[in-house]
Amino acid sequence: MVADSQTQGVLSQNGSAANGSSQHGLAKADPVKVEPPSHVTEYYPPNTLGCSEDEWRARVDLAAIHRLCHNYVWNEGIQNHLTAAVPGRRDQFLIIAFGLLWSQVTASNLLTVDSEGKVVRGEGKPEATAFWIHSRLHLKHPLAGCVAHTHQPWATALCCIQDMELPMCHQTNLRFYDDIAYEKQYKGLILDGYEGDRLAKIMDGKRTLLHANHGIIVCTETVAEAFDYLYYLEKAGEITVKAMSTGRPLQLIPKHVCEQFHSKMEPPHLVKVGSACCLQK
Repeated sequence: MVADSQTQGVLSQNGSAANGSSQHGLAKADPVKVEPPSHVTEYYPPNTLGCSEDEWRARVDLAAIHRLCHNYVWNEGIQNHLTAAVPGRRDQFLIIAFGLLWSQVTASNLLTVDSEGKVVRGEGKPEATAFWIHSRLHLKHPLAGCVAHTHQPWATALCCIQDMELPMCHQTNLRFYDDIAYEKQYKGLILDGYEGDRLAKIMDGKRTLLHANHGIIVCTETVAEAFDYLYYLEKAGEITVKAMSTGRPLQLIPKHVCEQFHSKMEPPHLVKVGSACCLQK
């Protein structure tokens, strides 16, 4: 096991978004040129595993997001799953060995697993539902450089009501406008490739999924973006549930405002700086 310093680097930001017109007919805003704050620097410890440098950076990033999510208590003991594709491959991904606490994850103790379930590098085995969900999403979802599945409480609370859609009632919620899918039928544990493929089809390229009676899934190009989405989805869930708890009608934001806001918030424009700052922990 390597030293904890492997989890202290700022996660790399390499996501990209295509330019062009949105499906709503509004011209997308020109990319916002953002520079990282002067106090934020990337740091990756020396590669002690003998893998490629790109894989090593992905391992450090994935270990870091496990530690961060542990700090925010977004895991359930040893359950829930965060994975990253091995750079340059869709048929191999990084995942923790079943039984590790998220606070124990390091760059060197992550497993490399292929799409058939073979452990290519590391000791231990992945949890079964984690393999079937994540292996299929890494193969099928166009943005699945990182796949995060959690039961974080405020966002998951929305998955437990009949009308589970995230209402556009607050600025934070607008980050997910037209970029969130819903699976409204809970069918139990996911233990085969069919269910994993079905979730990928339901997501249809969207970055976020709310899964009824279960939890959330985020698919993004980078680990840093995944944390950004998890963080703001949890904030959106908290704001929404608290507003709903008043019993008074929600003040919804007009559609044209939602479209304009979201076009300016799409990755990687403002995600880069926000993620870099959060991921210093």
